[in-house]
Amino acid sequence: MANLLDSIKEYVTPELIGQAANLLGENEGGISKAIGGLAPTILAGLLDKSGDSNALGNIFSALSKFDSGILGKLGSLIGGGNLAQGDPKDVSGQFLGSIFGARIPAITNAVAAFSGTRSSSVSSLLGMVGPLVMGILSKKINTEGLNVSGFANLLLGQKNNILGALPTGLGSIIGLADIGGSAGKSTATNTTGNRWLWPLLLLLALGGALIGYMKYCSVQSESLKVEAPAPIVTPAPVPAKPALNFTEGSQEAAMLAFVRDAGAAIDKNKWFDFPEIMFDVNKATLRPESDIKLAAVLAILNEYPAVKLRIGGYTDSDGNDIANLKLSGERANACKNWLIAKGITPERLEAEGYGEQHPVAPNDTPENKAKNRRISFSVRAK
Repeated sequence: MANLLDSIKEYVTPELIGQAANLLGENEGGISKAIGGLAPTILAGLLDKSGDSNALGNIFSALSKFDSGILGKLGSLIGGGNLAQGDPKDVSGQFLGSIFGARIPAITNAVAAFSGTRSSSVSSLLGMVGPLVMGILSKKINTEGLNVSGFANLLLGQKNNILGALPTGLGSIIGLADIGGSAGKSTATNTTGNRWLWPLLLLLALGGALIGYMKYCSVQSESLKVEAPAPIVTPAPVPAKPALNFTEGSQEAAMLAFVRDAGAAIDKNKWFDFPEIMFDVNKATLRPESDIKLAAVLAILNEYPAVKLRIGGYTDSDGNDIANLKLSGERANACKNWLIAKGITPERLEAEGYGEQHPVAPNDTPENKAKNRRISFSVRAK
């Protein structure tokens, strides 16, 4: 049986890693390590669902319908926007959301700490690795004619490989159950698993001797009422959050400064305008170049989980007022859905369209109208 992780690695070429590193502003080693952490994490999430027949059936159905042709154009998924109707990044985002739910931000941060990359970069990589894993599994399901049971056996048969590649701490974040029970464990696995027993017995013996000695000392010096000092427990180091580096003077830098400023009070009239978030003409379809600014907002939300945002959509004064109001609301919700697909929980976001209200410039020139066609963000909690 082919190793799933090896199949995935075949598609992660040096050229793909270099392209991702260049687009995301990371070093190639960090990108490679992040991808190496995300792939087994996704497979481990699938493993965790193997004991739930309903969940596994839905997963199998989604995978069997997924277009494995995306494996030939993975580079287009790095930092790109909607590729077409049924965009594989959106399909993958919904798929991963059904597996991990609200744990995606924690997973993203953990892989970022593991790989030494920014959480925003890991989030972008997830938009590529998700479809990559789905494409590999879809190809295997359809070429080998697997049914749900065969798919479950495929995952369980590679449990040791998957969990062995999982970065430290990811298992507890995913909430892995006792996958597959004990029946599938080999003698070698059990022997390896028992290696902890002798050190534990030795520690228990030393602990018992220490307790006996302390009781003896307590009896001998009872008149002095001397108590044994409490052991000093050194807390485990907390991994540092990756720094957010935004261009000075940009709206994302201003939003980040506001979030970080404890003295800056929440003001419903304070908005951060992002005219660079663009859509197809007269549609609510995000253009690919919009991902850069949305990814910056996503990074702030991932770094500061208490932050809540209101998303406002605006148009210029051309056209019908009612149609403009409707379109602006659809565009605001498109940005909200983009962030939710990347792992932000819906309760942290609200969206509303304002049409041609609140212009930031006169609607008298094409340049000024472009300024008024914008998406804005207002921080409502931090």
